[in-house]
Amino acid sequence: MDSGNAFGDLTQDYIAECLPLAEAVTDAFLQLERRWREGDAEADSVVELKRTLHTLKGNSAMMGLRPMQIVAHALEDVCARVVADVAARKPEIAALLIEGAGLLVDQIRGAAESPADPVRAEGFIARVAAALAVPTPGSRDVPPAPEPADRAGLRLERRRSERPADAAGGMIRVDFRRLDALLEIFGEAMIEQSALPEVYRRLAARCGSCPEIGELDRVVVALRATMKRLESALMDTRLLPIATVFARFNRLVRDLAQAERKQIRLVTEGGETLLDKAILDRIGEPLLHLLTNAVIHGVESAEERLRQGKPPEATLMLSAAALSDRVMVTVVDDGRGLDTERILAQARALDLDVGGGADAAHGLIFQPGLSTAESVSHVAGRGIGLAAAAAAIHALGGSIEVRSRPGRGVVFTLTLPLTLAILRSLIVEVDQERYAVPLSHVAETVRVEPNTVHAIDGRGVAMWRGSAINVADGGALLGTGATHSAPRNYFVVLFSGPRRRGLLVDRLVGHQDVVVKSLDPSLGRPDVVSGATILGDGRVACILDATGIVAQREVAQV
Repeated sequence: MDSGNAFGDLTQDYIAECLPLAEAVTDAFLQLERRWREGDAEADSVVELKRTLHTLKGNSAMMGLRPMQIVAHALEDVCARVVADVAARKPEIAALLIEGAGLLVDQIRGAAESPADPVRAEGFIARVAAALAVPTPGSRDVPPAPEPADRAGLRLERRRSERPADAAGGMIRVDFRRLDALLEIFGEAMIEQSALPEVYRRLAARCGSCPEIGELDRVVVALRATMKRLESALMDTRLLPIATVFARFNRLVRDLAQAERKQIRLVTEGGETLLDKAILDRIGEPLLHLLTNAVIHGVESAEERLRQGKPPEATLMLSAAALSDRVMVTVVDDGRGLDTERILAQARALDLDVGGGADAAHGLIFQPGLSTAESVSHVAGRGIGLAAAAAAIHALGGSIEVRSRPGRGVVFTLTLPLTLAILRSLIVEVDQERYAVPLSHVAETVRVEPNTVHAIDGRGVAMWRGSAINVADGGALLGTGATHSAPRNYFVVLFSGPRRRGLLVDRLVGHQDVVVKSLDPSLGRPDVVSGATILGDGRVACILDATGIVAQREVAQV
């Protein structure tokens, strides 16, 4: 057995076990700081936290990770003082606990990539020693960490002691890359399965009615149902609670609010909502931009809030909820709201289209370079963060909307697919080419009647549910290269946030679950295409980027 690989596996086990514990300790210390600041000197929970820290210290020592070991030990010392001495229960000590717990989280999270920085750990325990006026923790009373030579034995000992318990509990850890490989195989199987109905129809047309054809029909239907069950079970193995992402932001918001000298409380809801791990790995950055924007720009100072009749402490809410095959994540603040006139002025300076009312004006904040900030800091004010957040959400096949009321705050609503692997789609045909349109962005399909679509200033316009919407010709938009003189038969109403746009197509083929294939980076990323798939008849079809189509400023002529 390769001892290097073996220790790498054990490091992943260490991170999986200890990171949630360290994040829970951080959250508990944040709550402790809030209570102590409000005059509640309660410290009963600290006893349980000491046990958790002792576990973290022991696991770190077993792994030979001395920086984590001494930080956990220093935190234990602070907790012991807090339990024994009521005078130690003050915000300054809580801030020290939060700093140490945050350092522990960072160290554990990065354990697989690089060794923990001993300088930061030594600096922290020196501050603990100064605060408690005791000898430096870790200098004498923490036993030295095991040498690397002992790690193989520790690994075997740990696996002998822990794996049976895991098995007894019905749990097993699986590398996520194996689930990706399994999903790839399932995708190929689903493509072949989707071809069966067409083969069955051709065979039935040739052979006519007979018992074997009836039996084949039963098998095809049963196989479709079985594949749906397999898909559901496989997707369930990839789903994780979104709380694993939400937990990262409690300390960030607290530290950023203190740096801005603001009072802000972060409230999270719906942490049990499940999302594909591939999406969870990519939504952290856009949420970080939105929360940073709310703290820096959205929320007023305590003095300003008091003048406006608001409580001095602002509330920032981060919530998630499942909605059919989508997940809705909202970021809400009760700050000053968006300044519509200022946004419009900045948009005009950037030569952006400013038509469409207040909702459209608010959507302009996602344009690169547009910022209403009066000053630029090292974390915000350059007009990049919100644009990056929107781009990241759109790259996931999601959408982002913003609503605001002056003086009442801002609501960002992110709508995300449950998974990136399987996409429920409407298959359409344009100039004998087939395309997959995500059903999550389809509002309606409309048959084109005479005088349904009108040309105004070279653009197609149609009335839909009492409103005029732009309609783009599918062939011109997608560049099929075909000369099309006959009118299209349908238009598909696409939506992204509050915006709508019609797409003219020749035929609606039907609904189908498609396996998403990413495009080769060397091909570039067309504005209207998000990926590709293989249909049941073996044809390759592009998956249309509905958000990109709706967001285009210029619409193809009809």
